[in-house]
Amino acid sequence: MTTRYRFKRATSPEELEQVFRLNHEVFAEELAQHQPDESGLLVDKFHDKNVYYVAIQDQCVLGMIALHDQPPFSIAGKLADADAVLSKLGRLIEVRLLAVEPAHRNGRVMAGLMLQAYHHARPNGETRYDTFVISGHADKAEIYHQLGYRDLGPAVKSGQALYIPMAVSIDDLAERQARWARRLGQNE
Repeated sequence: MTTRYRFKRATSPEELEQVFRLNHEVFAEELAQHQPDESGLLVDKFHDKNVYYVAIQDQCVLGMIALHDQPPFSIAGKLADADAVLSKLGRLIEVRLLAVEPAHRNGRVMAGLMLQAYHHARPNGETRYDTFVISGHADKAEIYHQLGYRDLGPAVKSGQALYIPMAVSIDDLAERQARWARRLGQNE
């Protein structure tokens, strides 16, 4: 039986609280990038400028992606010559956070979240941005490479985790977004 997910922009306080819980589980408890907090919540330092998209099943947030397009970008701190590197990439949008509950790391949630990000960057086919940038967890680099991301520099430590600054052209995602939609049973 195929698990059904609903993908949408997170808007309610309940959805955002679940995003903060998922962030804590992944980035504090699992990856040790941040110190655990007794509240069980981790609110991103860029929360006020982030747009969140979520994967939901039975009112539970099982995956999330946070995007923002306002400098400073966190990836800049992971590059030796950030201005030179980033200036060549055009209009940027940063995938600030990407987290999925371990039991739902099946590819469908990632496809749905990336499809949401793609549509955010290209609403109605309009080109709003040129490049997604991300700090990809070094242990998951192959997944990012399969999505089309390329390394912009070496891995950099953040807490106990290593992250690689990466980028992918939104034009390069055009073909992939059609496959993601098919995988989710959507017609594009």
